[in-house]
Amino acid sequence: MARRNFPESFSEQKELLRLVKTKHDADGAGSVLSALLVQKNINLNDDTTASNTAATHDANQKQFMRDAEEQVQLRDLKFEPVFSNTRAEVQFLKSFYAPNVQLLGDWGVTVDNQNRINYPPDFISRAALVKDIAATHNNYAAIADMLAEDEEEMLYEDSETMLYESATATSIRPLNAYLTEHSVDINADAIAVAEAETAHANHLAMSRNAEEATQLRDNLWEPVLDHLHAITDYLMKLYKGSEKKLGEWGITVDDSPQAPTERISTVLPAEQITISSIIIGSVLTNIGTVAVHVYKGETATGTPAIVQPSEILGMIKGYSTITVVNPSTTVTCKFRVLRNR
Repeated sequence: MARRNFPESFSEQKELLRLVKTKHDADGAGSVLSALLVQKNINLNDDTTASNTAATHDANQKQFMRDAEEQVQLRDLKFEPVFSNTRAEVQFLKSFYAPNVQLLGDWGVTVDNQNRINYPPDFISRAALVKDIAATHNNYAAIADMLAEDEEEMLYEDSETMLYESATATSIRPLNAYLTEHSVDINADAIAVAEAETAHANHLAMSRNAEEATQLRDNLWEPVLDHLHAITDYLMKLYKGSEKKLGEWGITVDDSPQAPTERISTVLPAEQITISSIIIGSVLTNIGTVAVHVYKGETATGTPAIVQPSEILGMIKGYSTITVVNPSTTVTCKFRVLRNR
């Protein structure tokens, strides 16, 4: 059975519109499409104008996405070495305070009931942890400096008191020895975090710009896309039994056995969808600007696999049917995955 291969990407759909209009214009008054255009109130000139404006928004969206990705790379370049230092500092402090590991809470570190360190998963919280540790270290250093000044003013005290004050001034800098030994400048790390935060803010702003450009493109293009579907459906029925004539209109027809195809799906903010017939061994790719939560099966139960923008998730055994949840309340998510038709 002959099938119409309708293009999935905006650029391919725009090209299909151009080819349809070219054929219609060339056929003039004898165009088989004329009656449908009147019946459906379709103006191909208006659709072409809309498609050109939509193409501008599409180009902007792609540029914003590239810019946003560059900011992510810059953020990670600044932040990953710093957070590596932070992990090492926390492990040192854990040993320093053992067995009273809960004292790490004074440094902004989360410790569970089994004395395990729980590092935050997201950049914002990790950056806050780095800054908390730097602030706590600097506070301790300030206290130690004040004690050292007091020692100079208390020279008349007996030697036992002086020794006690000297020991206090040293012990109140629990992280100082580690930082000195490993040549870690905690304040320089704090500056790098600030630069990473700026890059992250830029990433978020550019992602919002990309989403706005996408919405502007889609608002213009969706009515035109509806027209294209109506036109191609009409021509398929008109040329039933002679479907190869559709090639004159730029429409690809396939009568071979259907192979799996990579299909794009979207999920509205705070919504979910369930899709099946996924090819095991393929990958799901997040092509949107927000993370998606992927659950095995037909319901959003259990622990999801979280797929960040531009990341992939292998469709291993158990993922032939998945439920995808969009956790964002403001941004539509988009992903693609190989499926049987």
